[in-house]
Amino acid sequence: MAINPTKSIPAFFAGQSIFLTGATGFLGKSFIEKVLRSCPDVREIFVLIRPKKGLSVNQRLETILKLPVS
Repeated sequence: MAINPTKSIPAFFAGQSIFLTGATGFLGKSFIEKVLRSCPDVREIFVLIRPKKGLSVNQRLETILKLPVS
């Protein structure tokens, strides 16, 4: 995909799939929230989450999904 500097961010992501590593960190969570709010035509978001600190991937995801959106 060629980058067009005049294209808006929602237009850039329209119809696209996004793969995000670091989804449980501050920037990852902020990025997901921003994309979900401002890019209604994004096709799908894939996130890579690994187990950490004795918590499984599902436990970490549940914790994130329970957080309030700011």
